Amino acid sequence: MKARLSPNLISFITVRRGDWILKVSVYKNKQIMVVAQHCFDMETTHIKFFQDQNAAADFIEQLVIEE
Repeated sequence: MKARLSPNLISFITVRRGDWILKVSVYKNKQIMVVAQHCFDMETTHIKFFQDQNAAADFIEQLVIEE
């Protein structure tokens, strides 16, 4: 089976911010998906979708600040 790749999907490198491992993907410059996994409690994972990049940035900031 061949995998289909979308030229409209951009996935950025995984980064660690505070106690969180973050992966951000953007589809057609309109939909943003943020996957956050806690470094020490691997069962704590958040997957959120956003239409606005400012809302995604605010979510990441709030997540890191709450530590």
